[in-house]
Amino acid sequence: MKHDKAILIVEDEASLRLVLSRTVQRKGYGAATAATIAEAKEKLQAGRFFAAFLDIRLPDGQGLDLLGWIKERGIATPCVVMTADATMDNAIKAVKRGAFEYLVKPLDLNEIEQILDRIEQRTMLLGAAKDAAPEAAAPGRYEIIGRSAPMQSLFKKIGKAAASHFTALITGESGSGKELVARNLHEFSDRAGGPFVTVNCSAIPKDLMESELFGHLKGAFTGADRDQKGLVEEADGGTLFMDEIGEIGPKMQVKLLRLLEEGKITPLGGRKATPVDVRFAAATNRDLEAMVKEGLFREDLYHRLNVLNIHVPPLRKRTGDIELLARYFVKRYGNGKRIADETCAALALRPWPGNVRQLQNAIKRALVMGSDEVLMPHHFSAVEDQAPEEMADWIARIIQQGGDEIYGRIIGQTEAETIRQGLIKCRGNKIKTAALLGINRNTLTKKVKDYSLE
Repeated sequence: MKHDKAILIVEDEASLRLVLSRTVQRKGYGAATAATIAEAKEKLQAGRFFAAFLDIRLPDGQGLDLLGWIKERGIATPCVVMTADATMDNAIKAVKRGAFEYLVKPLDLNEIEQILDRIEQRTMLLGAAKDAAPEAAAPGRYEIIGRSAPMQSLFKKIGKAAASHFTALITGESGSGKELVARNLHEFSDRAGGPFVTVNCSAIPKDLMESELFGHLKGAFTGADRDQKGLVEEADGGTLFMDEIGEIGPKMQVKLLRLLEEGKITPLGGRKATPVDVRFAAATNRDLEAMVKEGLFREDLYHRLNVLNIHVPPLRKRTGDIELLARYFVKRYGNGKRIADETCAALALRPWPGNVRQLQNAIKRALVMGSDEVLMPHHFSAVEDQAPEEMADWIARIIQQGGDEIYGRIIGQTEAETIRQGLIKCRGNKIKTAALLGINRNTLTKKVKDYSLE
């Protein structure tokens, strides 16, 4: 039993305070409660607590401010932040300010018990949160939309990575939002006041890459009629984001590796190396590990880039966010138009191989093509007209990226989409859907279960 260890519960809702108190007491802990920040501060100053559960919205302020107050005073109590407002901004701030964990209401009491077990095994907070940088970004400036579990996990990783200066490799499919992740790494870091410079490695010819990155001196090559500062130097004091890093050639891989190791640049045509203070973030939708095995990408460079790995989940892995995204895009681009619930439900059944970017473009097309004030499923016929081209592009990307079971992955996703569309047309009636698609009803039932289409 752990009666000598008390848990502080800071929550203004009496019923939830009671539930949480009973939960921690069942685990053998003592329970102390506070309904306000002022009351919580009094108790934290009066005694030590094994852990604290903090609600974000309290009558006299924000739980995140209380979290900051705790860390400023060096109080080593692991803090679990709770909120019903599951935004990216809240999640990143909570992790960055040193939260041990971030929970979204309604709470899972089993998860709380697991967290207590984890705290029991650890006596210190996460190291990345100790030196968290001061608040720097405008909330929502580069908001990533999502409330699903995969996105909450992503927000936590961004918060931890933002508190460090290490190089980050951001992976994920095309259109999933890798640049937004990089921008938030910058905006929530202590470099937010510095520049954020983007390099699209696939858009710069290989013979110009060195000059673009490192700059050149006058006369370095034909047409160099003046000194030119490179993108790395422009990012001095800030963040350099190298998108499509897998596209750079062998020569530039060597030069980039040297830059990461030494922190110095030498402009083309020059001899003197100049130190730079740059945080590097790179992104790719290619399998760099496979490229290393094939000899297409340097292994030492890969490990230099992959210090912090942040994977952005594809939209099909967070279908619960599709309605949220659709309503966000309609509000942003629709000039007062709305989207029907049944339309959101239909959109959630699509595979979206182009991820968030494809959904965003689909919403834009539907807003332009439709003259009604409310977007209905038939307004997305223009999107269906684009399907062959988008599908071809998607298949080409899968084949280019390589990996295991390419055929099975492509067939599986196209089969799932075919069944989705049949269910939409038949309003979920499996007998009619099986007849429409020309397959056995038992086969359809199995496929619906296999692809989680219930």
